[in-house]
Amino acid sequence: MNMSAVSSHAGFVVKYLLSNWSLDLIITLPFIIVPSLLYFRGLKVAYRDQSEGRPLSVGADTQSVIMFMIGMFLMSVSFFTPVMYWSMVYLYMHMLIHVLVMIAVPPFIVGSKPWQIMRLGVPNRLDGAMDKLATIVSLEGPLASIMRFLTNPLLALIYFIAVMWVWFYPPLMTYAVTNEYVMDLMHFTFITAGIGLFVHLIDNPPFPKRVGNPVIRLGMILVGTYSSFMLAMLLGLSSGPWFSVYSHIPGKTLSAMADQQIAASVLWVLCMEPFVYTAYYNIKLWMSQSDAGEYNEPTPWLKRIKRPVVVPPGSQN
Repeated sequence: MNMSAVSSHAGFVVKYLLSNWSLDLIITLPFIIVPSLLYFRGLKVAYRDQSEGRPLSVGADTQSVIMFMIGMFLMSVSFFTPVMYWSMVYLYMHMLIHVLVMIAVPPFIVGSKPWQIMRLGVPNRLDGAMDKLATIVSLEGPLASIMRFLTNPLLALIYFIAVMWVWFYPPLMTYAVTNEYVMDLMHFTFITAGIGLFVHLIDNPPFPKRVGNPVIRLGMILVGTYSSFMLAMLLGLSSGPWFSVYSHIPGKTLSAMADQQIAASVLWVLCMEPFVYTAYYNIKLWMSQSDAGEYNEPTPWLKRIKRPVVVPPGSQN
């Protein structure tokens, strides 16, 4: 074995791992740092309350904590590590962030039910303001109407699909790669579109269900999945590269077309697992509701189809 070649390769890997780390506070402060601080502070309060004989808060169980930590870890990989830097050089690395933030992270965050824990983590001096805000949002009024509109399930699905596609319009992609503030806007839409969709696909108390029927949720999952597949197919089967901004980077050895095809593969393969697991969650919910007699028709205009009774030949007298 050529040890000099091995050491050279190892040094190459170490160089890539130790350089080009980033800290974009515009995104990481509101979406990673502050939520994590509130969550772990609230978790401490929840465990203290449990030790004093009060019930454990929703979202403080071990499974939920692990899910939250996995979600935040994947989010941190996207925005703190060299992955962010290389997303400006290779389209497939940009696609990796795209899939992680929009599709992989949201099921972990929403499924961990962190909202009550984060509320416990709010400093005491802000309790009054938080309670007042919650009251205003829950009552009738302009702010409550705005919140109901922004959390509309159909709007969430449309927003998700729009964010998935719009940023792959070549001039917008070029603008984002060459302007850090547009890139921040892109990442903001990734996060809000992903969380905004999955809060309707996974139960997350104490918020009420806007889509309680698992069949409708499965339909939303199917639409989101096939939208991602269609984009991946267009990228992978195109006759030429879409984005000139990734074609003229000095020192880049991977061809633009190969880069785009790898990006299409990343979207095609990695978008499937989070949607599949979320679908499995809702199929299980559907079955449990059916067993308990709680399942309703998917939509009020669908009627149960009654098949005619078929009498086997020769059974008639």
